[in-house]
Amino acid sequence: MFSKNSEIVFGNRVIFNSNTKDNFVGLYKRSSIYVAGNARLIIGDYTGFSGVSLYCTREIIFGKYINCGGNVSIWDTDFHPIDYLDRRIHNTDKINSKPIFIDDDVFIGANSIILKGVKIGKRSIVAAGSVVTKDIPEGEIWGGNPAKFIKMIKSA
Repeated sequence: MFSKNSEIVFGNRVIFNSNTKDNFVGLYKRSSIYVAGNARLIIGDYTGFSGVSLYCTREIIFGKYINCGGNVSIWDTDFHPIDYLDRRIHNTDKINSKPIFIDDDVFIGANSIILKGVKIGKRSIVAAGSVVTKDIPEGEIWGGNPAKFIKMIKSA
């Protein structure tokens, strides 16, 4: 769903795979995209998704040549206030949101979650099933819940 006044840019050859049948990854959901009013979703050239969930209330920017494995979720919001009193009255002004930036040539493994405010550097890899809560520098492999540094990627 795209709201009024949102900015949405898809580069060349962006692919969304939503076929839950005959998919070797084992998708359990179709791709879904929500972009709120005044939010920006920018997806660079040659980026691919399989059963992704993108929820953009502020800004999510993808570079080029990014691969997202099956069932990845990328959310730039907490969806609800942290304070229980604000949750009781559904105070949407208190919902935290921070931009996400995923740089060129990143691979995000299946069933991973990328949370608000994260920057993932060029050529980095997020292991399957990871929950990314902080920045990942370029050229590193991270994994786990929460995601932690595993090792550097050697240059080709």
